[in-house]
Amino acid sequence: MAIGRERIIDEALLLLNEVGIDKLSTRKLAERLGVQQPALYWHFRNKSQLLDAINSEMLLRYHDDRVPKPGQDWVSFTLSNARSVRKALLSMRDGARLTAGTRPSVTDFADTEKVLQLYVDAGFSTKEAFGIAICVTRYVVGYVLEEQGEQERDRIDQNGTKVDFDAELAPLPLLTEALETFRQVGTVNTEDVFESGLGYLVSGLQDALRRKQST
Repeated sequence: MAIGRERIIDEALLLLNEVGIDKLSTRKLAERLGVQQPALYWHFRNKSQLLDAINSEMLLRYHDDRVPKPGQDWVSFTLSNARSVRKALLSMRDGARLTAGTRPSVTDFADTEKVLQLYVDAGFSTKEAFGIAICVTRYVVGYVLEEQGEQERDRIDQNGTKVDFDAELAPLPLLTEALETFRQVGTVNTEDVFESGLGYLVSGLQDALRRKQST
């Protein structure tokens, strides 16, 4: 029975959410679709190609701010793009691991060209623009890797046990004070921390551009 590429990707996304990237296999996907594994190989030669396609579809569905809007400045775009990438990665189980291990598509290359043009128009060199694009993306992917890693630990902790570090933190006043901000949510992986890091990154880029333009 012939099966379309779109349906394969749709079911693969659902399967990824159910079992996670480590347990996602072409065998399980074929069983879910009611076909033999060779039917998948017509569209994807191996699991790596399948994951590339799943990642591209995830970003197409959930990453809204892929390219600059007309008239948008580079600072505004950098912020909205980073937030949009994070939202997309968090939309799927193991979304960050999926992105970290896959290759970009032709559409991704075309979008990157537009992003680079925005930074070059702002005064950065082509090399600097490419470095910025990579830096922002890897900051977001790394951050979400930590967030989703914690989610996975919680998922496999059947008892929901939380480690109490109060005794260990007692002789460390600065760390105790810093962590107190996050007591209500019980984790340092919060929106505030993400936004702070993103703000530091953008501020550094602004300073670098000012220095570059003043010389």
